[in-house]
Amino acid sequence: MHTLLGYRVWASIGIARALMPGGLVEPVIVYRGRVYSLSSWGYTSLKEFMVETPPEETEKIAHRVSRHDQGVPLGGVRLVAPIERPTKIIAVGLNYKSHAEEVGMKPPSVPELFVKTPNTIIGPGDPIVIHNPNLMVDAEAELAVVIGLPGRGVAESDAESIVWGYMCFNDVSERREQLLSGVSQWWKGKSRDTYSPTGPLIVPRTQLNPRKGLRLTLTITGERLQDGNTLDMIFTVETIVSYASRGILLEPGDIVATGTPSGVGFTRKPPRLLKGGDIVEVCIEGIGCIENPVIEDLGSSS
Repeated sequence: MHTLLGYRVWASIGIARALMPGGLVEPVIVYRGRVYSLSSWGYTSLKEFMVETPPEETEKIAHRVSRHDQGVPLGGVRLVAPIERPTKIIAVGLNYKSHAEEVGMKPPSVPELFVKTPNTIIGPGDPIVIHNPNLMVDAEAELAVVIGLPGRGVAESDAESIVWGYMCFNDVSERREQLLSGVSQWWKGKSRDTYSPTGPLIVPRTQLNPRKGLRLTLTITGERLQDGNTLDMIFTVETIVSYASRGILLEPGDIVATGTPSGVGFTRKPPRLLKGGDIVEVCIEGIGCIENPVIEDLGSSS
C-alpha cells in the first residue's frame, strides 16, 4: 500500500497519467510501487496504449519495461486524472439494491443511464468546488469502467472484451438541480465543473472481478457514509456496457460509472452534504483510494 496526498494505491499494476519529476504529465505504467514512463516507449496517451495492449499483456509489458528502465518511486510523482477528456461519461442510476431501497424506488428493469460531461473530470487531490451556498452537493462512491476498444451494438457475452480496466469514480451531484424537473435534469445536477473525481490509476480487468465482489467505501472528513460491495449491483458490468453500446459507439477512454451503494448524504436524517473544508475519499478494493478537498468558490458561478 502506498499512501500519498490525494490518493492511495493498492493495485500492484495499472496505468495512469503522472506529473513526472521533469514537470511533464506523461502516460505511465505503475508496477510494484514504481512508475515507468510510457512516452519513452512510443506511447503518447493511455488511449493509444489501451488500443494496442490487451489487459492480459500488461504485466508482460510492465516486466519488460522495468528491466530496461529504472523508473521512479510512486512517492516521487503525482498521479492525475487517468483520462483527461473522455468523449463520453456514462453513468447508471439505481444500480445497487440497497440504494434503490433507501430512496424508496423499485429496481429498474433496464439500466437507468444518464451522461456527465467531460468538464467534470478532475484527478486525485484536485478540489471539488461548491459554487453557491444554497446548493445541496452530495458524493457517491462508484466503480468506473474504462473502455479500451471501440464497440457498437456489443453483445453482453462480448462486452468484457472492450473493457480495458477499472478505476475509482466519485459521482458528485447537486441534488436541487438533479431533482428540479425530474430525471431530465440529471445531466445538469451532475455536470458542474469538478463533479467527477477519478483515479488514481486504471487497473487491468484481468486483475479484478466485480462479479466476485469488490468493496467500495465513501468517507467524508473521517465519517464513513458508504460501505458497499459490487455483489449488490442489479446490473453487471457486461449488461451495462452492452446496453450502453446499443446504437452508440463506445470509444477508447470512455468512462462508464456503474452506480453507487446505499448511504448517500441526501437520504440521511439530517442530510450529510458537502461543505467547504471537507475531505472526500472514495476507496475500492484492489484499486486504491482517491481523496479530494471541498472548497467554496462562491463568486465563480450561481
